[in-house]
Amino acid sequence: KKKKKISKLFGTISPTPYVPELREDYSLHLLESAGGSALPVAASQGESQILSLSFIGSVMELAREYYAKKERLPAPDTSTYPVVMDSPFGTLDPIYRHQIAEHLPILADQVVLLVTKTQWRGEVEQSMAKYMGRSYVFTYYSPKDDVAVDSIGIEGTGWELIKCSPNDFEYTEIREVPHARP
Repeated sequence: KKKKKISKLFGTISPTPYVPELREDYSLHLLESAGGSALPVAASQGESQILSLSFIGSVMELAREYYAKKERLPAPDTSTYPVVMDSPFGTLDPIYRHQIAEHLPILADQVVLLVTKTQWRGEVEQSMAKYMGRSYVFTYYSPKDDVAVDSIGIEGTGWELIKCSPNDFEYTEIREVPHARP
């Protein structure tokens, strides 16, 4: 059942014709049908990312199904686990960035992303804007006098990302970004 869910999710997200294989040891591999036989494929960074997300998404979907059937899993309410990802778009090209950003919201009821300014802008921001409940900016205060300041524009407002510390201490401030709601 897990294998079918992984294949379905991978096929929905990936532009490639490859098929995921989940082995008994829970290792994931991509296969390509060539001449009637399935051969292993060397997965790119983007394909590996989609493969991992497909596995996570299928596990989350199974947990939701168990919960809906009132079957007990060995944990608290398993239908509401969030997916938390740090820099999921870092090394991906625009096509994979767009594909993953479009499909992340279907993985779980709550998705928490930690991204840099360059990972967020463009296709990721456009794809995910409609799903955002809340967003925050982390401002890093550096004790260095010659620190290169940095900022980001969000919905027409400038937000500082790096700035000089006013008190010679190193720290990070977290601020919620107010969003215009329709």
